[in-house]
Amino acid sequence: MQTRTYADLYDLIQALCGVTFATIEEARIRALVNRRASKAYKASNYWTRFLLIGEEVLINGDTILYSDPTSGEEIDTFLRIYKTQPYLSSSVQEYEFVVTSLGARLVGYTSEEATGTAYATAKTQLLDKYGNGSGYTQNVPAEWFEYLAHGTYADYLRAEGQQEKAALADQEANEILLDELMKLDEQHTQTIISNRISTNANMQYRNSRY
Repeated sequence: MQTRTYADLYDLIQALCGVTFATIEEARIRALVNRRASKAYKASNYWTRFLLIGEEVLINGDTILYSDPTSGEEIDTFLRIYKTQPYLSSSVQEYEFVVTSLGARLVGYTSEEATGTAYATAKTQLLDKYGNGSGYTQNVPAEWFEYLAHGTYADYLRAEGQQEKAALADQEANEILLDELMKLDEQHTQTIISNRISTNANMQYRNSRY
């Protein structure tokens, strides 16, 4: 997956704001960037870099844990869980499940039917915090780069009391994010994964814009 550097992002934010940030402001800008990254992440369950498709996972009792030792991934959202490996044929049986604090609890699961594994399509957690320095990730998702820059610019303007300019910048940032969400639609990944598109997070986001 393509990435851009946080240094490039920081430079673009400075250019949009028309200032050179003092060192004391770096933490503030970093916090605004990561707030926008969290918003982008929540706008869709189908960001490619966070998507597991038909990944083999372990069943512990009747539950698939959020932190799975088979995949090594931290799961945020379970989308579908299959009894056998999916997408190899047109008919694959699925588990119904409910989400608990421990993970996805399988409905109608019995030890007699169990093999100890299932296949999950899921969204993994956003664990990275973007920035320079120890503990931060310098590689920013390319698909979020422009949105993070313009969104942080809008937040900066708002904090400076420039509400009208902030509203316009926020609108531009949201249009950039919407364009990226439309690209996800065009890839048809979510169409294959889920037949409940009207309840997806990115559909909710689009509906809230109009």
